[in-house]
Amino acid sequence: MEALILSCGTGGGHDAAARAVADELERRGSRATILNPYTLESERTTALVNRAYIQMVQAAPQLFGAVYRAGEKWRTLPSHSPVYHANGKMAEYLGRYLQKNQYQAIVATHLYPAQILSYLKQHGAHLPPTVLVATDYTCIPFMEETDCDYCVIPSSELCAEFQARGFSLERLLPYGIPVQSKFAQECTKQKARMQLGLAPAQHDILLAGGSMGAGKLSGAIRGLMPFLQAHPNYRLRAICGPNQQLLNALKKQYQGHRQIEPIGYTSRMAEYLKACDLFITKPGGLSSTEAAVCGVPLIHISPIPGCETHNAAFFSSHGMSLFVPDPEQNLAAAVEQLVNSTLPARMIQAQKCFVPAHAASRLCDWLEQLTR
Repeated sequence: MEALILSCGTGGGHDAAARAVADELERRGSRATILNPYTLESERTTALVNRAYIQMVQAAPQLFGAVYRAGEKWRTLPSHSPVYHANGKMAEYLGRYLQKNQYQAIVATHLYPAQILSYLKQHGAHLPPTVLVATDYTCIPFMEETDCDYCVIPSSELCAEFQARGFSLERLLPYGIPVQSKFAQECTKQKARMQLGLAPAQHDILLAGGSMGAGKLSGAIRGLMPFLQAHPNYRLRAICGPNQQLLNALKKQYQGHRQIEPIGYTSRMAEYLKACDLFITKPGGLSSTEAAVCGVPLIHISPIPGCETHNAAFFSSHGMSLFVPDPEQNLAAAVEQLVNSTLPARMIQAQKCFVPAHAASRLCDWLEQLTR
């Protein structure tokens, strides 16, 4: 099979889902091309789209929340959104690309390329089967404007929400959010700690702000200090992602602090998750799914208002995480509650029940049947 996987660089989760699908297809002997369709117009446009989103969620998450709420209101109107029309301008570039390159299936792991595909389809282009992968635990604004043949959603429990937004049940594939196979692979905590060179008897808390290093990590660390002071056998590892400014600031602030280790971008997130006793993170769709697939007790903090608020609500309402809205004030108490109860075991069991571990494999099974 020749498959095209379309993503967009507004956060690492969409690219991670694209990579998970591509890896699984390639493992089966198919060929998969990952493409950000904005690069077909220019690298400048690609950088503008990516930078605008990332800077907003890092510097002004409340502004992003206001934009999200505006999208919720706009979706009640009968006309297409400005987002749809903006992405429609990219259709000619993707259309020319598809005329030169033949694929048997197209998978979009981001709303924007799905809208470009929908614009092409609604203007008469002949496309192979198209699939949109939803990477949040809600039907985000303007997803209902897409006209892909099928939509992979994180859970069967979300079918009613997507149907209410105009998706027919026949189009919905409740396979889960695709994550790379390394997150689902069996690995004991002791083995993961050995692979990372960590002390075997030590207790670790993993703190992360998502692929962009957002998530108010500094405030979360301040909130955790009372717990760390009371528990000298615990270590905190703070993953800053590509946010070099944050990494430098934390290294300077906690230089010589034996319980706190700031870490930059890492490709070994699966090992860190399996090695830790507790994961604290903002509720990104991909990072939360990766943690659940690994089976890690989870605390959600500092959601980007909008889709991440829905992610936190989905996880906490199903017993898969604790949601701490004010980490500076309440995080230490929440961690204390987790480490001194049976809640972590119940949380891991709920994650196994509600988060599919092999979504990429199920999607690729289905793609092979569809294109056979």
